[in-house]
Amino acid sequence: MVSDKTFRQHRFEADEVAGQRFERCLFLACNFSWLDLRECRFVDCRFYDREEELTCQLQGCDLREASFLRCDLTLANLSRSECLGLEMRDCQAMGIDLSQASFANRITPSSYFCEAYLTGNNFSFANLASCLLERCELHGNRWQNANLRGASLAGSDLRDGEFGQFDWQEVTLTGCDLRGCDLPGLDLRRVDLSGVQINEEQQRGLLEQIGLVVFP
Repeated sequence: MVSDKTFRQHRFEADEVAGQRFERCLFLACNFSWLDLRECRFVDCRFYDREEELTCQLQGCDLREASFLRCDLTLANLSRSECLGLEMRDCQAMGIDLSQASFANRITPSSYFCEAYLTGNNFSFANLASCLLERCELHGNRWQNANLRGASLAGSDLRDGEFGQFDWQEVTLTGCDLRGCDLPGLDLRRVDLSGVQINEEQQRGLLEQIGLVVFP
């Protein structure tokens, strides 16, 4: 285990990270790109230098079964990474780039399953364009201004999410659990909500948005 250590502009090599656990470490403008980080654990680590506004590069990494707990991943680049089984909980992830990341295990060209545990994170301004995150744990996240163009969250648990300034028409939500979410701007006439779970208060709000007044 590596703990309470600062790395500055360091290019990590495979033997430094394989199966490693990092706790309370500070990574300043470091490069992990294209490394095998399977089953690595990062707990209470910072990947963002707030004074110089520098982030870390993790694009193209193998992050299968990796874990980030209470980390600062602001603006981190995880694009094109293998993320099946990725765990990310209670992280600051504003502006994180997960575009073209794969959370799916493809059995055949048309058959696949997804696995991810992304809960309690701040994904404001994050880029998850075209991601497949179906039937995954995605509850308690903030999604303000997040880019999910072409993404599918079908069947996922999105409970208690915050969705301000969110483009509902760009993402597939069929079968999702949306209970406890704020749903500003969600138009029932333009978004397929087949199989979606909501509570009574949300139902009233959605109907009022299209001009229907609901009495108790």
